[in-house]
Amino acid sequence: MILAGGVGSRMRPLTDDCPKPLLPIGPWTLVEHQLSALERAGVRRVVLSTGYRHEDFEPLVQRCRAKGVDLTCVVEATPLGTGGGLREALRPLRDADVVVVVNGDLLTGHDLGAQVSALTAADAGVLACVHVREVDDARAYGSVVVGDRGRVVAFVEKSPAPPSTTVNAGTYVVRPHLLDEIPPAGSVSLEREVFPALVADTRLVAHREDAYFLDVGTPAALVAANRDLLRAPWPGAAPTPRGESLVIDGARVSPSARLGGGSVVHPGAAVADGALLDGALVLPGGRVGSGARITRSVVGRDAVVPEGRHLTDGVLGTGEVAAH
Repeated sequence: MILAGGVGSRMRPLTDDCPKPLLPIGPWTLVEHQLSALERAGVRRVVLSTGYRHEDFEPLVQRCRAKGVDLTCVVEATPLGTGGGLREALRPLRDADVVVVVNGDLLTGHDLGAQVSALTAADAGVLACVHVREVDDARAYGSVVVGDRGRVVAFVEKSPAPPSTTVNAGTYVVRPHLLDEIPPAGSVSLEREVFPALVADTRLVAHREDAYFLDVGTPAALVAANRDLLRAPWPGAAPTPRGESLVIDGARVSPSARLGGGSVVHPGAAVADGALLDGALVLPGGRVGSGARITRSVVGRDAVVPEGRHLTDGVLGTGEVAAH
């Protein structure tokens, strides 16, 4: 199950007219990389829990179904939080052995099969297994304290004084009857309500693995994801040519333009003579003028960087023009 219902406020202005899971990483959307990783781990049925701009997911759903992916979309009429979204998606999955839950803005290269095994090997009363990893500074993450035999003894959502540097890495494996432990209506947080309750009853375990991990929550993270995909793709990433840049069919790039740093230029975009792209993402319809320089930045749909302009660590939304 992929939790993809959020507004994506940290990714604005790119999410003003596109849900975050549908933003591109290489020639694929973020959610297609997640589907690739789930397929690699043996997942055979996927529920996509959507909310914000849910209608935008329909072409993806139809495209995936045409390829034989068993993909179902459920829609949150009102925001339900991570726990409420899981509750609604679990309703049609009661016959599953276990359910893998992935946040819709997450890329991870950890061994999902090993995480599934950690839950299935646990006592029947254990209802969930959370992937955890070590970080230098845990303040931006939910912090997890792991005790004997992988039992989670504390689960503390983001705080200025986290109890450990082991953090919640955003992938969960749960037993379907976890549904019975989630309040039956309204918005519910997995991280603040459901998991702390499981900890209190010793029904939450952890799978510890320091694999590739990226929260694709900001334009800078989107740039990093594209760079990583081209240079050193994480296990489970959708197949993509490796190199310092990728020009997708339908884009127009001048032979005198220089592209590197994991730059990607999408169909319908144009890069003019002498332009320099270093870690740049140019979305469909974007225009980069002659002699322009784009560094670690995103040029949104139909956005324009005029001749000679520089854009560094920036982002242009749909139709915007770089000011200087």
